Amino acid sequence: RLSPFSTITTLFLASPSSRSRPFTTKTMSASLPSTIIFDLDECLWNPEMFTLRSIPSKPVKGPLGAHGEGVIGMKCSSGETVKLFPAALKILQRIASNEFENVTFGVASSSEEPSYSRACLQGLEILPGVKMDSLFPIQAIGRTGGLTSRKTTHFSSLKKQHPSMVFTDTLFFDDCNWGDHVGDLNNALGVKGVRTPNGLTEEEFETGLSMFKN
Repeated sequence: RLSPFSTITTLFLASPSSRSRPFTTKTMSASLPSTIIFDLDECLWNPEMFTLRSIPSKPVKGPLGAHGEGVIGMKCSSGETVKLFPAALKILQRIASNEFENVTFGVASSSEEPSYSRACLQGLEILPGVKMDSLFPIQAIGRTGGLTSRKTTHFSSLKKQHPSMVFTDTLFFDDCNWGDHVGDLNNALGVKGVRTPNGLTEEEFETGLSMFKN
């Protein structure tokens, strides 16, 4: 690691095939970003992958808020369990419910254990039967293959995956506990972002959306 810097709606059940859906443009509202990207560790879930002693491979079932039961955690053989922050789960449920149908979502993580991160993405459920991975058609995870600890490399990868991505019309959430990735991306690429030092909250999510209101 780097050293630290001093409404009920009808539910849309996303499927793995959504990973290959084309890049979308805004048609419903000009007040939303076209792309929203999330960090993973300490932004959407905890603990951080580098602290785990083995891969999270055992599903842990429990309540998904008001939406029934599903996989709420991924447990390691060494005992640790990765879970979403409560507010992050609620926000992802809004995404799975197609509230933001004209926004493309993705993840950018400098995880030191990308296989652990992917195991959690593929195991955790947002709604019963809806895996977290299915919400994110664009992903850049790890520190190899051109990716480094600097998130600008992840955004370059995302841009290569989807050339229509516009950085200045992109919103990013990151805990920034190990470096100011939000500030770096804004300065380098014009990406707007919100820091989530204690895990993503609903207030922080709304703050980010408000940056794009006319």
